[in-house]
Amino acid sequence: MTIDDTAGKRAPGQTLVAARLAAGLTQGLALYLLYQAANHKVWPATDGQVFAPLLVASLAVPLIFILSVGNFRTRSVALWVLGGAALTTFLGWYDIWHGWPTYWSGTLELPQIIPSGVTLFGAAVLLFISHALIAGGDHDRRFRATYPTHFDVSWKLGLQLALAVLFVAIFWGLLWLGASLFGLVKLTFFREMIGKEWFSIPMSALAIALALHVTDVRPNLVRGVRSLVLILFSWLLPLMALIAIGFLFALVFTGLTPLWQTRRATALLLICVSTLIVLINATYQDGVPEKPVSRIFRLTASAAALSLTPLSLLAAYALTLRVQQYGWTVDRITAAAFVLIALGYAGGYTFAVLGKGAWLKRIESWNFAVALLTLATLFAYLSPIADPYRISVSSQLARLENKRISAEKLDLAELRWEGGRFGKAALEQLAKDSDRTLAKRAATMLAKPSRYASVTTPPSPETTLTVFPKGTSLPLSFIKDVKRLDKNFEGPVCLRHQDFACDAFLIDFDQDGRNEILVVSEGGHGTVFAQNKKWELVGRLPTALCPKDVEALKSGAFRLQAPIAKYRVLEIGGNSFTFTSISENRICHR
Repeated sequence: MTIDDTAGKRAPGQTLVAARLAAGLTQGLALYLLYQAANHKVWPATDGQVFAPLLVASLAVPLIFILSVGNFRTRSVALWVLGGAALTTFLGWYDIWHGWPTYWSGTLELPQIIPSGVTLFGAAVLLFISHALIAGGDHDRRFRATYPTHFDVSWKLGLQLALAVLFVAIFWGLLWLGASLFGLVKLTFFREMIGKEWFSIPMSALAIALALHVTDVRPNLVRGVRSLVLILFSWLLPLMALIAIGFLFALVFTGLTPLWQTRRATALLLICVSTLIVLINATYQDGVPEKPVSRIFRLTASAAALSLTPLSLLAAYALTLRVQQYGWTVDRITAAAFVLIALGYAGGYTFAVLGKGAWLKRIESWNFAVALLTLATLFAYLSPIADPYRISVSSQLARLENKRISAEKLDLAELRWEGGRFGKAALEQLAKDSDRTLAKRAATMLAKPSRYASVTTPPSPETTLTVFPKGTSLPLSFIKDVKRLDKNFEGPVCLRHQDFACDAFLIDFDQDGRNEILVVSEGGHGTVFAQNKKWELVGRLPTALCPKDVEALKSGAFRLQAPIAKYRVLEIGGNSFTFTSISENRICHR
């Protein structure tokens, strides 16, 4: 009896579906609350080291419960849910801790609260493999389940998740179809409802929970889809094996130089190895004698298994050459993790082909061993054990200390944008280096708000503004506050760049005895600053001034009419100009 035959039989049907739907609803509500916190920038979204763990746990833990309850013993469900919660919480926290704590959105520096895509993907793979191994072990009541059980569990789990994604896509397609039908008769309530986050997030989570439940209690559905997928994959194996062997044979004549010149050899070779491994397993299936494999598929699977070793060694060699030339980087450490796993598979599969015994029988135990190796590698990569940020930064600094590269060629951008917390610490140290050129470059790199932004010295208003009436000067308080105003990027360009010039007119718009400052930039665009506690940008002229209007302002040929709201109206040559407040402008731009 396979695990499919016993799925869903350990809990009453109504209780089981209620528990799974409740978990889906809980997940949806948790994700909605986190979304609201991020949208309104309130706690916990103000602290990435709290928000990220909550987000990853909210995504993963309910799914672990849904996939476990009804299939695992109660004790196993509790232990795996608690273990999964601890694991995902740790990975979410560490991703934020070891990375750069903030990011720039325009001119605003915001806390980094979303885990990286690498961490989310790695955590998903880690949980997938762990769940498959735990499910098989719990079913067979042993640490290492039989190979048919592991095969059933892993393929069932993968297909369940794929079908759940497909179900949710169709679910939302139907909802939008319904919204469009209502729209035909000018009814928009349905479209507005499904567009609201309070509806879309919980309903998506509920749809996933329902799809996972249905595919779990309908084993024949999953078994039928799995059989079809395996047949299709097995027919692809001869083609892929022919391509791999042909490629290796071609290298005898072309040599390795063209391969290294591509600069993406490692990635392509690893993709080839991964594809072959999946197709070999799809052909071998669960290895039971009742399912014999035809001779042509045996030959191609054996040839594909033998090609894994040279392909993996080529990938390792290509990576080694790049590391020797340029040191370790985050991308190369990621590639090294995949190379390690690929070599593990290649060695075992080659031994399975060449060894004695039933055809490829040894891959059964080897798949289990490499699954454990993959778990260890992923956890090390996502944790402090083999943190790619720390290793890459240490590698680049070691190359500098050993004089393998000069200070001029040290890639500071790599440290700043690919080194996380460790790169920042390295740049802060380099900014104090006795090499003044290197120290200045490091300080400049630390000050950059984005990878391709330039860092310039803020201009002095005394040099970029010509003040009118002639003989007057800018208030010292305004000059002092310009740098703060510049951070919002709402001021005129001459207050942000030294190469631009503007005219500044001291005019008392609100009749309080203190002048406001009308700054007119190139093109006649006017911006008004007023002093409250500090100088602030308070408004803009709705239309640009003509050159003759600017000349009239310079000569004093203007009048101030009765105020509209707080500020008086500027009249030039019979034309009236009432500047709009910044708050009004912001509403218009939404």
